[in-house]
Amino acid sequence: MMMWVFKQLKWAKLAGVLVWALVTIATSLNAHVLTETSAQVILRDGQIEIKILTDIEHLIGALQSEQAWLLGDIDTVMPQNLSLSQQQEFIQNALKQKMHLRVNNKVISIEAVIFASESNDSEQNMAHGQEIVFHARHSFAQVSELTISFHKSLGTVHISIVKPQYILLNAGDVGHFEL
Repeated sequence: MMMWVFKQLKWAKLAGVLVWALVTIATSLNAHVLTETSAQVILRDGQIEIKILTDIEHLIGALQSEQAWLLGDIDTVMPQNLSLSQQQEFIQNALKQKMHLRVNNKVISIEAVIFASESNDSEQNMAHGQEIVFHARHSFAQVSELTISFHKSLGTVHISIVKPQYILLNAGDVGHFEL
């Protein structure tokens, strides 16, 4: 009888180790899934580029939510049976409509919206987020103020603003930048 109890404990211990291993693997895989939206605003001479990195499945779910429509968070509910290109077009139009951009207190219109993808593997894109890039132009020699707001369906957005400095270095020269 005692031997049978030890065998049962041995199997229980093995099962516990397997469950722990599976939970650890699942947790580490989940740690790489994008949970919040980030935006990088790049101010160049006469141009603005806004790169948004978001969880596309969450965004589609938010745009297909009838509750969000009833609350006024979205203007139109995204249909369920759209093709990939139709989904992208719907998302582009929805985000472009609700993005408000002002430079030096002047309203700036978004001219183009592009879905960027470094990989053709759609599962990999879903896990690491989808990049959506917005392009606009402005006529200011110096940008001193920027105001931006995003579509509510993106949720909380972490924004970084980049103002590149350009310099031409000849062979062997050293570049010095004041930040």
